Amino acid sequence: MGHEQIASFSFGPIYKNEAAFKLNVYAESETHYEPPGYIYFEIKWWGKTKIPQRRFMGIGVERKPKQNFTLVTTKDDEIVALLLNNEVQMIHELSSGFTWPGPYTNVTEPQWQMAELLLQKLRATKPDIRCPRQEDYRKELDRELKQ
Repeated sequence: MGHEQIASFSFGPIYKNEAAFKLNVYAESETHYEPPGYIYFEIKWWGKTKIPQRRFMGIGVERKPKQNFTLVTTKDDEIVALLLNNEVQMIHELSSGFTWPGPYTNVTEPQWQMAELLLQKLRATKPDIRCPRQEDYRKELDRELKQ
């Protein structure tokens, strides 16, 4: 696809010094990049693709975020989230396959509610995380309801 890997995280059960899951983060390559570009993630399970590359955020002229991504998981590794500067950018629940936001920025009321539940579970592990995007989606959903 012409994407450049910019981060990689291993998590989940360990077997023979290897974690069961790997979450990779990609930016569009310079040859395919025209602002606004996109950032993608994928999840592999024991080396096999579980979630193929999926975009989860747009980015401006810098092509790659200025900060590094960090990964936070619930204690059971069931829910994972990518953070930039302690702000949640993407959440994925492994058992259901649910990803927020999704697809990309198209967020519905049920997706917003599910993300709220997952954020609560993530905050049990990391109480200080913030999610301004979820707040922005709430405002947009409320605006649509009023129309």
